Amino acid sequence: MYMESKKRTILLVLTCSMALVVVILFGMDVLSEKKLDLQKVYVARCDIKPRTCITEEDVLEIEVPHSYLLDYVVVTKEDIVGKYTSIQGMIPAGSLFYESMLYDRSSLPDYPECELRKNQAAYTLEVDLAKLGGTLVANQRVDLYVTLKKDKENHVSDCLFEDVRIIAIKDHQGIDLEDQNSSKTPYLAILAIDREDIKYLAKADEMGSIRLFSTDKTYDTKGEATLRKDTELFLRLSENA
Repeated sequence: MYMESKKRTILLVLTCSMALVVVILFGMDVLSEKKLDLQKVYVARCDIKPRTCITEEDVLEIEVPHSYLLDYVVVTKEDIVGKYTSIQGMIPAGSLFYESMLYDRSSLPDYPECELRKNQAAYTLEVDLAKLGGTLVANQRVDLYVTLKKDKENHVSDCLFEDVRIIAIKDHQGIDLEDQNSSKTPYLAILAIDREDIKYLAKADEMGSIRLFSTDKTYDTKGEATLRKDTELFLRLSENA
């Protein structure tokens, strides 16, 4: 009788011990999974060169513990593909993507130069609301009117360039006017001008005042930055260029 009771006691202890072990192991497994909390992220599949548009072929999906991720890691493919790398920074293979690495095309530090066509140069012109001659935006085409004054009776005013494309309009801090952080007050207009004609615009900027006017050909793609050589204005500038 005593032996039978002792066996039951031992069996009960063993059963409880095994149950406790199972509970502990299960708990450890749950805690381990909770601790890992694997999250899907993307890394660079290969080295991505500076000022490069990131494509789907450039990214690789992996899983990492959530605790490894910093707040400024970009974790969605839609926020990576189509973005540009910094002009000075390469993203090495295997690297996570961080917010500071990625740029919209329009927010690249050298964005205006990206928009130039063959044999063009970017000319930066100081402007204000009066000189803009209305509400103008990037990619709009304008005519450039120049006024030269030697004295009250001897001045000339005419169109120097037709169909000049505006690459960007920036505020006093150099921020694009379309950016939410911009003051929305225009200060610089960046214009696409044929490289060989830059000297005439520079001379006009030095000798007189320049105003920009939109026309009925605002978004016409035929021709661009046409220099008017059939005017007295051009003759005067040619003499001093």
